[in-house]
Amino acid sequence: MNYFQNEPPREDASPLGPVNRWFQAVTGHFCFVVCTGLLLGLSPIPAVLCVYGFLSTGALLFVLGWTLSGAAVGAAWTAVQRAAWELQFGHPCYLYRSLLHWLWGSLRQGAVLGVLCTALWTLLLSPAIIALMGGAPMPVWLVVCLGAGALVLASAGNYAFYQAARWELRLREILSNSLLLLLAAGWRGLLVGGLWLLFLVGLAFWYPVVFPLCVVTGLPVLLGITAQAVFAPQVDQLMDAGGEAG
Repeated sequence: MNYFQNEPPREDASPLGPVNRWFQAVTGHFCFVVCTGLLLGLSPIPAVLCVYGFLSTGALLFVLGWTLSGAAVGAAWTAVQRAAWELQFGHPCYLYRSLLHWLWGSLRQGAVLGVLCTALWTLLLSPAIIALMGGAPMPVWLVVCLGAGALVLASAGNYAFYQAARWELRLREILSNSLLLLLAAGWRGLLVGGLWLLFLVGLAFWYPVVFPLCVVTGLPVLLGITAQAVFAPQVDQLMDAGGEAG
């Protein structure tokens, strides 16, 4: 088997099963998967530096920098979603003709979604940050509410970036569809949201460990394939030909 390139799919190709998706990605496009993971692993560096600056100095300017740096993460994450979708059909993927093309195509909309998601995450986590910086204990009800809010936000964000990678939609349509899909997809969306939430927690608290793992294994793409194996078939059925939730 050629470990770096597969034959083009047939015209009637259907999505692969979950196990075959992983096998296709690892054996057929390993270099592509690793480089995509490297791209995503590098994108949060400006945000991480801004968080460190805020925790060190307390300057609110770093909060603005953290929010705006979400643009890089959003564009890279949209490209990862597109890469995961292409790999599930066995489509040939190239670094220059595929990944950079998807990154350029999602630069504007992915960046806007990244900034919006970063701002929402900042608002959601601000009570916990204030409590921790003030040395006050966090009530159990606050922890439960923040956990539920984080799960919903991760699930809705997953749908938003998936739509941005799959269809040419306006930002308002993507946001409204994400809320509708969150209700229509049920447990699938929450399960995928929990998966991405664990990934975000790993990047936030164990970045020196998770980042090399992303580089060596292409972990973001593999997780994207796993997540799409769970929710994409149902979401694609709920979306009509025009890319609207129906």
